[in-house]
Amino acid sequence: MASCKFCLNNSVDTWFGNWCDKCHRLQRIIHLFTIDKVMSVLDNVLIVNDDVQEEKIKEELKCELTTREYKLRERKNKNKSKPLPTLVECDEK
Repeated sequence: MASCKFCLNNSVDTWFGNWCDKCHRLQRIIHLFTIDKVMSVLDNVLIVNDDVQEEKIKEELKCELTTREYKLRERKNKNKSKPLPTLVECDEK
């Protein structure tokens, strides 16, 4: 069979078709939601802006510092035999 004319990797799903199963599904989704809506979702979900990336890095660093601080307090308190504070869980996004 021939290769897909969209992705150029997979073989076409029928002998008279031009697209593979996945690309054909993508075509149906584009027709259902319009190309502008699909592109908007792809840009918002898959493409990472510099500002968003910086915010995610800051959040991860904040979580890392909080975890390290907790572990240091835990070791210090372990030697004193006092009750330990609860660990603050970082939000996963």
